[in-house]
Amino acid sequence: MLISPRRAGFNGCEANSHDMPDLAGILLRKSARSLDSGRKRCAGCHRTPLVGERLHEMDTGRTLCDLCVTALPEKDRRAVSSELVHAADRHLSVEPRAA
Repeated sequence: MLISPRRAGFNGCEANSHDMPDLAGILLRKSARSLDSGRKRCAGCHRTPLVGERLHEMDTGRTLCDLCVTALPEKDRRAVSSELVHAADRHLSVEPRAA
């Protein structure tokens, strides 16, 4: 005797949800990785600095955030350059308003 799949408690949607990958989750992780790939990180704490924080390139070649630089001994705080972290990849221009 054959039992129909619906009578046996089989729902086609449930079976597909277990067999198919979570497409929304995959796309979300991929987009988050692509946003993070171009940003600079601190070599000390591996954190991405927030907008307005400074990243310091040390004479050793390491890039450190403000928090990690202040944790260094005074004699090791030789920064070659410092840059401010901006909100966008490109600098925002400020133009005078029309009167």
